[in-house]
Amino acid sequence: KVKSCDIEAWSPRQQKYFEVCSCSNLGDAQARRLHIRVKGKDGKSYLAHTLNNTCVAPPRMLIAFLENHLQADGSVTIPKVLQPYMGGLEVMVPTHKKG
Repeated sequence: KVKSCDIEAWSPRQQKYFEVCSCSNLGDAQARRLHIRVKGKDGKSYLAHTLNNTCVAPPRMLIAFLENHLQADGSVTIPKVLQPYMGGLEVMVPTHKKG
């Protein structure tokens, strides 16, 4: 890896941060193994530089979201920034089926 950037979220249950997103510049290492070449403006052929990216790992992001917004009664508060995408919903309340 030439350079890497990870985004982490806080886990109250684990009392630590954990990775939910990662982006790495692999330089030409991966292209060298796969023989991936590109042609530059000068007409010469070069090894491509590649990136490896996990935009968001959905299970990890969902865990972080629920752990940080779950209330004692089982409801989940929706952060203001996400409310427009949730139809204005401020709290998700669980429904219980009687069995």
